[in-house]
Amino acid sequence: MTVDVTLWALAFLWGAALGLFYFGGLWLTLKTMVRERQPKRRLLISYAVRLTGALAGFWLVVRKDPVAFLFTLLAFFLIRIILTRILGRKNGGEHHAAHP
Repeated sequence: MTVDVTLWALAFLWGAALGLFYFGGLWLTLKTMVRERQPKRRLLISYAVRLTGALAGFWLVVRKDPVAFLFTLLAFFLIRIILTRILGRKNGGEHHAAHP
C-alpha cells in the first residue's frame, strides 16, 4: 500500500507541475500578447506547446496507473483554481464566477 501512496503523491506533484506549466504558460502568453505584432500566431503556438506538454505528461502517468492519473488531474485543476485566485487578486480582478 505504501508504494501506491507514494506513487499517488508523486502523481499529485506531477499534476501540479503540469498545471503550473499549462496555466502559467497561458497567463504569460496573454500578458505578453498585447505587445506582439501577430498575437494570434503567438497564442496558437503557445497553445500547441502547452497542450502537447500537458498531454505528454498525462500520458506518462495514465500508462503507469489509472488511479494515479486521477490524482494528476486533481492537482492540475487545483492549480488552475489557485492561480485564478492569486493572479486575479494580484491584477485587481474579481474571482472567477465558478470560484467565489
